[in-house]
Amino acid sequence: MPGLRVKGRAAFTAATLWCVLASGCSVAAPGPGAGPGRAAYPREQRIPLAVIDTLELRAHTYFLAHDALAGRATGTPGGELAAIYIAAQCRRLGLQPAAGDYFQEVPLVEITFAGGTLRVRDSVSAREFVLSEDFVPDFMTGRSLDGLRGPAVYLNTPIDLEVLPPLEGAIAVTLGPVGGPSALSALEMRGAAAVIQAGVDRSSFTLYRSSRGETLLRHADDGIESSLLSRIPVFVAGAEVTAALLAGTPLALGRPMPDGPLGKYVELELRTAHKAVSARNVACLLPGREPELRDTAIAYTAHYDHLGYGPPDERGDSVYNGFSDNAAGVAMLLAIAKAMKEGPAPRHSFLFLFFTGEERGLLGSDYYVARPVWPLERTRAVINLDAGAPPGRPASWRLAGGEGNELGLLAVDVALEMGWSATTSAARPNSDYFPFHREGVPAIAVIPGPGPFQGLTTDSSNALRRRWDFYHRPGDEWSEEFPFAGLQRYASYAYLIGAALDRRDRP
Repeated sequence: MPGLRVKGRAAFTAATLWCVLASGCSVAAPGPGAGPGRAAYPREQRIPLAVIDTLELRAHTYFLAHDALAGRATGTPGGELAAIYIAAQCRRLGLQPAAGDYFQEVPLVEITFAGGTLRVRDSVSAREFVLSEDFVPDFMTGRSLDGLRGPAVYLNTPIDLEVLPPLEGAIAVTLGPVGGPSALSALEMRGAAAVIQAGVDRSSFTLYRSSRGETLLRHADDGIESSLLSRIPVFVAGAEVTAALLAGTPLALGRPMPDGPLGKYVELELRTAHKAVSARNVACLLPGREPELRDTAIAYTAHYDHLGYGPPDERGDSVYNGFSDNAAGVAMLLAIAKAMKEGPAPRHSFLFLFFTGEERGLLGSDYYVARPVWPLERTRAVINLDAGAPPGRPASWRLAGGEGNELGLLAVDVALEMGWSATTSAARPNSDYFPFHREGVPAIAVIPGPGPFQGLTTDSSNALRRRWDFYHRPGDEWSEEFPFAGLQRYASYAYLIGAALDRRDRP
């Protein structure tokens, strides 16, 4: 069989795929000259393992971000291929299945939009807009999409729940994000039929289109609590819809307006089809060595899904490969697992959890915390990696979810010991650590930045970030030119946090 060559990358042959998926061998990524080698970390060489290297990170990301996986969308063959690859690599490293199998099935329902319109009427005229071109669905369950019509009522953001105007049967319109699931639930409780977030600039609307696509996914089991998906329908409006909604109001002139009716009537007509879809989390275990501690686990987490296909860029490329988001996170977890496996056995057990469906609303992690393969009460901490591949060696860090807790303080101490800086912030439902936080499990997301990279100025660091910033775009793909030393340091810091936790009997 001839090799598969896409976008000028090295070919995958049938033999390569068989090797990777059947026997769990490594993929050799192409590299310049003698290869990238290890960066010099005088202090980090105290790690007894010294095996977190750029070659492994290059190889894993090369495979996962290849066009052959078609962007790893949830519930697609490319996403399934990624899950099989991850399980094969865990097996190669000698990790055990976390619950009798490396896979955890996540039953889902896919809602496909076959078309739709949004009409805005006032006393003298009506305008009609087209789904995807002029407005797109935001994160929501999509359980009640029939009969979405009512008067448009403007709400300032952040929403003041104490002084809301009457919303029974209304379409709430905002010029900014509503404020999260709790605020959306409050609007639903007040009787709002739907929410439209207007005022989104062109580039942001394009990002919404590529990120949300023309389908929704939700859990097949209504009993699974969602950290992010809204029960009330939510849509994002482009410039034309925004102009129609705000016409004749002070808002159209850039002036403030109190909460209240916009003098418009909105009708949403959506044609949808439903089908069952199954995706899989991957759960791997490194058992601890100490009998009194091995029943408690420290978990590393990363999502492996991305967006699949989307609107093409200026090159005509419509594959959203997701190298930085989040093939990089998966590669780091595999590198950390290898480091732990090849070094002295840890005292506690370690879980390596690779989630599906993060891009579609934390579906895999929400399902996991509802159906954990390892009891949550015996999960000591969660360290989540989903902040992209830094194109330089970070010397500063942000620890989302670490505000005011011992896990955050420990992670800050680890950074300071390495000569870096770190700050903590509150948890937000923006990545897979949040469902654990919601259930009371200490959980942080480790995020590089925002300071300059080691050895670089602020300006040069920001220029590097701009050079490699292809968030949710086809340009987020593997490149020989990408400097992997930053990803190596990112993985090393995450490893050090876990190792510091393992040395303690309690967080």
